[in-house]
Amino acid sequence: MDIISYILWTIVALIFLFFIFLKYRERKISRLESSIKSLFLERTALIPAIYEVSKPYLTKHEDIFDEVLKLRKREFAESTWEINLASIIQTKKLIHHEINFIFKVCNKHHSLIREWKFIYLRNLIIEKSNTIWAKIRLYKKINTQQNKLISFKNYTLIGLFFYISKKIEI
Repeated sequence: MDIISYILWTIVALIFLFFIFLKYRERKISRLESSIKSLFLERTALIPAIYEVSKPYLTKHEDIFDEVLKLRKREFAESTWEINLASIIQTKKLIHHEINFIFKVCNKHHSLIREWKFIYLRNLIIEKSNTIWAKIRLYKKINTQQNKLISFKNYTLIGLFFYISKKIEI
């Protein structure tokens, strides 16, 4: 009788530890998501600075920045909603393409690319972008592992007692 109760308590303890491990990983993913979102916001917060620095050098300045301003409004509206990271990244990709377009236009003006403020902002945006994509790769890796563990959990007794949802992969 002692052996059976020992085995049952061991199983319960393992289930509980596995659940705690999954919850820890879920919090880690949430922190990574919020870190990625804040990095995206930091990068797009630099757009008004590029707007001001490039204003004296570019003709049709308003037309060049019109689309990115519309996307920033959309981004601001999405930040007030509670939507998942995959949906947010779609808007961020559009903003990223607009930033690339702005840099292509700016790089055609030789006097602007010698401006130290522009060089600083360009390097800062590139650095933020590299950090974002490194964190997204880490997020994808951890998210894939977490979803595998959750699917494993659903085929065991743990799935009957504890609910942890899968994250949408990006």
